[in-house]
Amino acid sequence: MTTSLRLRAGGLAVALLVTEATSTGCGTATPAGYPRTSADLHPASAHRSPQPPAAGPPIPAAMPRTTAGVVVIIGASVSGGYRASPGADWPSELAGRLHRAGHPTSVVNASISATRLLIDNGPGLPSSLTREDRDALAVPGVGTIVLTDVINDIQQTPHQYDPAAITTGLRAFVATAHAKGAKVVGTTIPPYGGFERYEAAGEHCRRAVNDAIRHTRLFDGVLDFDTALKDPADPTRIRPAYDSGDHLHPNDAGHHAMVQIIDPARLTP
Repeated sequence: MTTSLRLRAGGLAVALLVTEATSTGCGTATPAGYPRTSADLHPASAHRSPQPPAAGPPIPAAMPRTTAGVVVIIGASVSGGYRASPGADWPSELAGRLHRAGHPTSVVNASISATRLLIDNGPGLPSSLTREDRDALAVPGVGTIVLTDVINDIQQTPHQYDPAAITTGLRAFVATAHAKGAKVVGTTIPPYGGFERYEAAGEHCRRAVNDAIRHTRLFDGVLDFDTALKDPADPTRIRPAYDSGDHLHPNDAGHHAMVQIIDPARLTP
C-alpha cells in the first residue's frame, strides 16, 4: 500500500512517499524487511545479464508545455540519503534551496533504496520502469521527473554490463513520461571505484552510459553528478572529501556538491 503525506510550512511543500515501509529519516522510505541500501544485497549469479525491456516508442522531439510545479525524484539509496545526515541528502537540500529562492516548485523524493532501473529486486523493490506510473506520473502536479541512481543496474548482481540495455531502459522511461506530458531530467552515474563489487567491465559500462546521457539527448536535461563527485586524480573513484567511506555513497559534502551543480531552470517546465 502506498500512502502520500503532504505537509505545508509557509510556502514550502514537502511530500513523503511511504510504501509499507520504515522511514529512513530523510524523507524517503524502504520496505520493511528488505535491505536499506544496495550495499546490503548479497551477490547472486554474477555476470548473468538481465534482459532489457523492449525498446519503447520514439521519444517525441517536442514536449507539450505544462504549468505543473512538482519535481519527483526516482532513485535509490544515494538520493534516499543513505550515509548522509538527516536533511543533508541532495533532494532535501534542493527543496530547501528552491524554497529560499522563492521558487514555486515542490520536490517529492520517491526514492527506494536498493532498486534498479531495469529489473525488480524482489517484493517491495520494484524497478524504476515498473513504478514510474504509480510513484511519479500519478503524483498530482508532476511536471518533471529526475531519474537517478542507475549505478545499481551495474554494480548489483546480476550485473548489467551492456550499456545498450541500460540506454534502452532510459529511453523507455522517458517515452512513458513524455506520453503523459512530463519531462525527464537524468543524472550521470558517479564513479564507484573501490566499492566491493567494482569491476573493470562495470566501469566501462558506466562510462559508456554517461557518454550516451551527455551526448545523445536521451533526456530533456542532464545533471552531471559524475563530474561533481569524481576525483580528478582518479576518475574511477569519488573524490575522498566526498566519499562516505564505502566508495559508492557520498557523504554530506558530496551531496552538497551534487546540489550545487543543479540549475533550477532545468527542473521547471
